[in-house]
Amino acid sequence: MEDVVSAVADVARYLLPALGAIVLLYCGIVLLRHRFPSPEYAALVEKKSGEVHELSTWEISLGRSSACDVVIDGDMSVSRFHAVIARRRKGWTVIDTYSKTGTFVNGRRIDRKTILENGDTLTFGSATFRFQL
Repeated sequence: MEDVVSAVADVARYLLPALGAIVLLYCGIVLLRHRFPSPEYAALVEKKSGEVHELSTWEISLGRSSACDVVIDGDMSVSRFHAVIARRRKGWTVIDTYSKTGTFVNGRRIDRKTILENGDTLTFGSATFRFQL
């Protein structure tokens, strides 16, 4: 009986690391084969100052709070966490995060996720931006 246990232990000693290496190799191949595309370059250009805010990540939060990616200072009509701009398969989208004054795209108030086009005008409170691809 001890011979059987010893034989199984000898096989497992080499088989388990080999299986682990195969799993890691397979995971690496899958990751390299299915790379996610980098976000398309986009920017928000502030109408008043001309300041450019590059949208370099998949999701960007906008608001008065210093925790936001794009901070809109000194405008009390902008909520602390006003809106989110995100890169999706269909392109860049904007969604209002239940702000008091609302989010407007080309002068129209949005109440759901809206796809952005090059040159769209975005208004958060009284702050106005132009969306650029």
